[in-house]
Amino acid sequence: MKYVILGSGPAGISAVEAIRRREPASPITLLTEERAAAHSPVMLTYWIGGEVPRQGLFFRDASWPEKMQVDLHAGRRAVALQARRKKVILEGGEEIPYDRLLIATGSSPLSLPLLGVDLQGVYAIRRIADAQAIEERISSRPQVLIIGGGFIGLKLACHLKQRGIIPTILEKEGRLAPRMLDQKASRFMIGLLGRQGIRVETGISIGEFLGQNGQAAGVRLKDGHTFPGQMIIQCVGVRPNVQFLSASGVESEEGILVNTAMETNLPGVYAAGDVTLTWDSVTQQRVNNATWPAASRQGIVAGTNMAGGNLSYQHNFLMNAFHLFGVPVLVAGNCGEETGGSSLVEEGSDSYRKLLFREGRLAGFIFIGEVTGAGSFLALMKKKEIVSPQDLISKSFFHRKCLPQGFGFRHGSLFSRPSG
Repeated sequence: MKYVILGSGPAGISAVEAIRRREPASPITLLTEERAAAHSPVMLTYWIGGEVPRQGLFFRDASWPEKMQVDLHAGRRAVALQARRKKVILEGGEEIPYDRLLIATGSSPLSLPLLGVDLQGVYAIRRIADAQAIEERISSRPQVLIIGGGFIGLKLACHLKQRGIIPTILEKEGRLAPRMLDQKASRFMIGLLGRQGIRVETGISIGEFLGQNGQAAGVRLKDGHTFPGQMIIQCVGVRPNVQFLSASGVESEEGILVNTAMETNLPGVYAAGDVTLTWDSVTQQRVNNATWPAASRQGIVAGTNMAGGNLSYQHNFLMNAFHLFGVPVLVAGNCGEETGGSSLVEEGSDSYRKLLFREGRLAGFIFIGEVTGAGSFLALMKKKEIVSPQDLISKSFFHRKCLPQGFGFRHGSLFSRPSG
């Protein structure tokens, strides 16, 4: 059995290891457009902030291909898939045959289609080369504008501050990280950033990037206001890398459609990671769950099934966790401004916590500042059991010590700190 893996991110690497657990000797070819395999885009902001060395960007060492008996081809880009012939076509015309194929080509950063986007000093952040260019430019102490207030933009702001750079964040939506934060959580985060001197503007509509002598100089909003900045970093989302599949017959929308076995509509062809659209177990809609844990789990499922196993990808919902200036943030499910359902909220000077319920089930939560017991709530989401707020503090259903410290139930509508 000839296995071919396209992509060396967490999905591709996890798939290789899953195959090897079942197939110790079958040939595996790993093709990656990256010059350096098994590097982590998640760690790039930490490298910029000086928290990890360059070697910390890699989640497998240089001996990994040999240990896994993998034929690694770095710097090779797939340009077409001929599924009937079971061959991947590489740039330059080389053909790679396969019996089982995994498409784990990841995603590329979106770039705003605006005048001036090609100016020197306008960046995205997805690859080592991006972070290297940002790192080199920091030494000139530029004014920095971060376009996009999602979690990548927030982490980047935090890590730039650690380097003595105080950026400004410009977000087009009315709140930060709109897929995962509600308005109150967004205000809490804006306050946290503001105490570090970081300005946040929401509801921003950018008209163009301004330049001077070919160098970035700032942005002009559609209402005419300007923000100066000699470095502009776009953190406005990602696009699955599916362009090379246009004539392949692989079904895709804004990502490759897969079933719970991570199979595409074509026999012998699987997909995993940022390149896919999977079913969200909370919303029952297809979602591009472009997170590290999701990609790793999908890779394990795909690799196992490619090698004759029978795994199913379950418990798929948005989740993210990180620290912002030492404050823990953990968000799961879709906790933006909910339509229908009910929520329990606790607001404090140093924390914000929310549980979201839909149709009697825990559908998500936001914990900022206090994340104790989050694992228990994740388990509850996965079980999809009917639960009421009262149940959550009932010893017969959920032990009080499993709840975040200080939570109690009062007046049937709020989580409140108990008196005394």
